[in-house]
Order: sequence, then structure tokens, then C-alpha cells
Amino acid sequence: MSRPAFRMLLDFDGTLVEPNVAIELVSEFVPDGKRIAREVDDLLHSGRISLREAWSRQVALLDPHRLDEMARWSVEHTPLRAGATELVTLLRRHAIPTTVVSGGLDFYIHPILRRHGFDLPVRSDRLEVNDGSFALLHPYGHPTCRLCGICKAAIAQPAPDEPLRSVFAGDGSTDRYAAEVADIVFARRRLRQYCDAAAIPYFPFEEFGPVTEKIAAWLEDREPLPPRRRLGVATSACPISQGWAARSGP
Repeated sequence: MSRPAFRMLLDFDGTLVEPNVAIELVSEFVPDGKRIAREVDDLLHSGRISLREAWSRQVALLDPHRLDEMARWSVEHTPLRAGATELVTLLRRHAIPTTVVSGGLDFYIHPILRRHGFDLPVRSDRLEVNDGSFALLHPYGHPTCRLCGICKAAIAQPAPDEPLRSVFAGDGSTDRYAAEVADIVFARRRLRQYCDAAAIPYFPFEEFGPVTEKIAAWLEDREPLPPRRRLGVATSACPISQGWAARSGP
């Protein structure tokens, strides 16, 4: 049986797992952390600070000497979103290239994935301890844009030498730039609201059951993939999205 050619990109915090782990860590390990985490999150999603600035503020509050403790706590207190195992199993069974694409941090993403038996490549920001202090690294950032820590748009956009379509699943307003250039979008929460406002077609979900059902229809029931759409948003703050919109024309 032939199968559609696509690659799967999964956001982590609030998508593959239920909570935003960064917010949970600040809430748990920082005095008055719940209030601080809520304020930073409000500033981020209202557009008053960038994702990089949000992470810098949060990381500055964490104790580098408790890194291992925070990683263990994350593993013990971070549930998967319902249906995640079934989705990943389906993708693995059909050899669909699947990558976790996250604005979160590697020190908790990798052990959480290992706990659940997910052997998936991860593209995320990194946290290192240098001379007793944290260094926040952005190995997948845009070369000039400093809006996001990781440039999800660069990962989600179609590549000229790669025939696979990109399928992106996310939940937050910081996922909007990936949604603007991905071929197919699954959206929940803030991302769903943004897609509605920006006229970006998407499949809605809360738990992963509908995502798995739709992908199974493509892979096993010969249902065709959605037609290609015009990519990019001309008014986007993302240079990659702007470029696609300009290329597509009016």
C-alpha cells in the first residue's frame, strides 16, 4: 500500500505533554513562583515580550545546583496528553519521520521522552551549567531574527530538495510561525484561535484521538492529504513567513 509522504512535527509543552513544564518548574522551585510564572506567561502571550526574553527571565530564577532535581521532578510530574502513545505508535509503525520541535529545554524533554519509551529526535533550546550559572543556548534559532529561541518556521517550512510535506501539531501562540508555513496544521488552545484569526486551515484537537484518527485515514484508509495551500502570512513578524507570503504573491 502506498502511503502519503509527510513528516510529523510535534510541539512539546502543552501539546505532547499536558503542562507547560517551564511554568511548572518556576512555580515549584522559585519562591512566589506561581505568580511570577503567570506574569511572564501573560507577557509572552500578549506579545509584550519575546519567547527568548521569557525564557531568559525564567531561567534567571532557577538554581543551577538543582538541575538534576528539577529534571527528576519533571519526569515524575509531567503526564502525556491523552492519546500520545497511540499517535507515536502509529507514526512509528508507518515509518513516518517524527520530530519533537520545542521552545522548551532539553534537560527535561529528553528524560520525559525516555520515561515513556519515545525514541524521537528533539530540536529545542538547551540549558548548560557554566561556572555555577546557567547558560541558555539556542542551537536552532534563526541567524538574524531574535523573536523565538528556536525557529520552528525554519523547521516546518517546505524544503526545495525534500518532497515530504510537513505536518505540525501545536497549542500556543508561539507556535503560530510554524503554523504559518507548515503544509498541514493540527491546533489546540491559543494556536487554534490564531489560525482562525489568520485564516490558516487546521484540524482542531484537544486530546490526540482525532489526530491519530485523521493520520490513520491518510496512512491506512487511502484518504488523500489536504491540498497544498498558499504559505506564509504577509503581516507576520516572522521573516520566513513573510518570505513565503511574498513568494506566493497577492
